[in-house]
Amino acid sequence: MKTQKGYTLVELMVGMTIGMVVLAGAGVFFSSVLSANSAGTKQQQFEQAIQILMSSMTAEIRRAGYANVGVTLTKQANGSYYYVQGGGSCITFSHSTPTDSERFYGYKFDPATKLVYAYDSTAGNASCANLTGWTAVTDTSYIQVTSLSFAAAQVVTITFAASAVGLTLTDGTTSVKRNMTTTVQIRNS
Repeated sequence: MKTQKGYTLVELMVGMTIGMVVLAGAGVFFSSVLSANSAGTKQQQFEQAIQILMSSMTAEIRRAGYANVGVTLTKQANGSYYYVQGGGSCITFSHSTPTDSERFYGYKFDPATKLVYAYDSTAGNASCANLTGWTAVTDTSYIQVTSLSFAAAQVVTITFAASAVGLTLTDGTTSVKRNMTTTVQIRNS
């Protein structure tokens, strides 16, 4: 009788079944790693977006009232170089830049659209009553601003709250929110 070399059909089927189980486990593991990485990236983008927004507002508001030598700035309606309006949801201010004699700025929150708007112009002060000349600086597809308020005395206090859109963390958390408050000292008021 001849001896046959190779594997029987049963041995091949058992080997293929074991191989498929191992590949399926590796696929599930790879998928969960990709999902966790995607959630981490989205959370990082959310955190960076709100940090950049808060830093930009703080830096610009801090310069309110600054003027180059020989430049006379237009005071706001309240007699200062910054003016909180709209029940605290809007601030307008001006300062000079190296290239412009005077530049007008503003930030406002529109609760209807959940967007933060910025104003930047040499043409004159912004009106907080409408959106003419204002540009949206947040995107509701990944960040939803729930509140933004300004309070002014000797300093301007900015209070900001936002939640991430479409972000599910690896622990199943779907509600990622951040609240931030900062105080800006205005030296040139």
